[in-house]
Amino acid sequence: MASAKLFDAAPPFPEDVSPAQIARISLSKLRAGDKTEARACFEASRTLGFFMLDLNNDDIGEKTIRGVESVYSIAQGVHDLPMAEKEEYCVEPPEKKFGYKAAGFMKTETGQPDRIEFFDIEQDDIFDNVPRRPYPQFLSERWDDLRSYLNIIQQILTILLSTLSGELGVPPSMFRDLQSTTERSGTRIRLIRNPPSLTDEDKRTALVPHTDFGTVTFLANVIGGLQILPPNEDAHNDSSWKYLRPQPGCLLVNFGDAMPEWTGGVLRSNMHRVSYAPGRQAEVPRYSVVVLVRPGRTVKMGRRVGGRIPTLEDDQREGSVREGEIEMAGLTADEWERKKSVNLIRGVVLPHSSGGRELKPMIEA
Repeated sequence: MASAKLFDAAPPFPEDVSPAQIARISLSKLRAGDKTEARACFEASRTLGFFMLDLNNDDIGEKTIRGVESVYSIAQGVHDLPMAEKEEYCVEPPEKKFGYKAAGFMKTETGQPDRIEFFDIEQDDIFDNVPRRPYPQFLSERWDDLRSYLNIIQQILTILLSTLSGELGVPPSMFRDLQSTTERSGTRIRLIRNPPSLTDEDKRTALVPHTDFGTVTFLANVIGGLQILPPNEDAHNDSSWKYLRPQPGCLLVNFGDAMPEWTGGVLRSNMHRVSYAPGRQAEVPRYSVVVLVRPGRTVKMGRRVGGRIPTLEDDQREGSVREGEIEMAGLTADEWERKKSVNLIRGVVLPHSSGGRELKPMIEA
């Protein structure tokens, strides 16, 4: 996640809590073209849709760690602003999707108010793709730091997508071209704050179980609280949910719903939620820096063709036809996201994990 310095300043993750077991993938090895590491990255992306990306011993990784420290301080600072100032920038979905979301704006699965506040900053604003919307002066003064961090994350995104493309046997730029930084999109930096959980009433779900809408999510934080639902576990059983333990010098990477769509159900978008932090970590605020990558607004959401991506004929032969795929295939990413949002609000479609389809072994050249 962040550097060891930030971890040393926080209460430790409790040793008596058994966290989820997830792969740790080396950015340095991916950049070096290590085939074993590339396959481990692909398998983690297919089977769970979550992994830790180890940033150590790599120049881009070290820049990322320094960037996390900078933007982490921005997350703390923006949430320290007076509430009256933050409320001048409140989100108003579905039209105004960037800005400040107060705690309690959404509901958890029990109907209780959520316990998370966040500030969303649009990539299109950061990269000057559009006339910049108003933001608090505090953020405007740190704009160069935000742009620098987003640039470095975009470099990592290119490396990751090229690796996955190689394992799928498709051109290296196939998925990268669908989320260009110069095309308008819903990509954003999200600066999150969870308040301490000091009472029994506070120790509950803080953010409803969900999957991410986009393509890839990069999370940096220090305090625990994020939980995942392992494959084949019951979401209604509280003991099924497992904490993810933040690790110094790593980013947590997970995939959004677009990736199963584009790969015919191969890459996985997995259910997760935010709960209260474990142990003494519950006594302090939890700050997180998230980059949520979304496809370009005009990109079509249909399955891509080529390499090891299963075809519709493969679906028929294997009996793995994906519900709603034909309906969604003709939509642009912008239309697709809006439709998913409406369906979720209306309860037409409930959040669920998708992907994880097995592939035949790759034939070596």
